[in-house]
Amino acid sequence: MSKLLVITYPDTSLGFNLAGVEVKETEEGGDITPMLLEIIQAGNYGLLAIEEKLLAKVDEGILKRIRKTGIPVIVPINTPKSWHGEADMESYIARLIRRAIGYQVKIKR
Repeated sequence: MSKLLVITYPDTSLGFNLAGVEVKETEEGGDITPMLLEIIQAGNYGLLAIEEKLLAKVDEGILKRIRKTGIPVIVPINTPKSWHGEADMESYIARLIRRAIGYQVKIKR
């Protein structure tokens, strides 16, 4: 059975851990290429959710090779670095909903 793995920053990993998702942490600006190659070689994961900024540093040739095989499926995620206030949080959530369902949702109190 394939599993889900999230590769993210230490600041955001706690939420994924609380949800029961397996997480590998890396510092901002780090190169995840060796970690990614090791994960693919092991073949335990069917879905990888990876921070967009970390994924941008991976060589395009490696990503093409992964896409060609089809597994694991790589989903880029963009978690906020911090919550600066309620308005920012609501804006972020509204953008996530819009991207997921294709419609703008106005959050009312």
